[in-house]
Amino acid sequence: MNKKELRSIYLEKRKELLPDEQESLSTAIVNIFESISFSSLRLVHIYYPITGKHEFNSLLLKEHLLNRYSHLKFVLPKSNTEDHSLTNILWEKDTPLAMNQWGITEPEHGEEIDSKLIDMVIVPLLAFDKKGNRIGYGKGFYDRFLADCRPDVLKAGTCYFEPEELLPEISEHDIPLDFCVTPRKIWKFNSAI
Repeated sequence: MNKKELRSIYLEKRKELLPDEQESLSTAIVNIFESISFSSLRLVHIYYPITGKHEFNSLLLKEHLLNRYSHLKFVLPKSNTEDHSLTNILWEKDTPLAMNQWGITEPEHGEEIDSKLIDMVIVPLLAFDKKGNRIGYGKGFYDRFLADCRPDVLKAGTCYFEPEELLPEISEHDIPLDFCVTPRKIWKFNSAI
């Protein structure tokens, strides 16, 4: 099985989830995050969930973390469709958001944050394996972005489903996760967490 086929399988698996199931799984993932300390972190890159893709509701995680860690600040990505890069925009209460051509809600403008200042990235994904490799949507936005972050940035995935044994077609440009949170547990791939 190749990446394209796995993408289709996991998109379909997510699509089959009823809204209540999706919300329940998202809440379970947020509850698992309880065991991770964010005390030493300052800036967390988080994505805005794409409704049509049935993604993990990262807005629940943001709200939960802000309630526990008032010092945390969040950045949202803004996509550059020409070179498939991301710009980090500080997500403040008054940051204007709009939907882009792919249905992704992102900042219209705001304070740009250097990738090197980010402490943790919540990485969107469709599937992952037991070594921390992930399959995204296939455009390479996050691999390019993560390559520009500090070497010690924490790379966290979230997934409704348990990992594959090993994903196909892993390339040298694919940047693995440090851990991935599922509704049942944290899969750790790096001893730094």
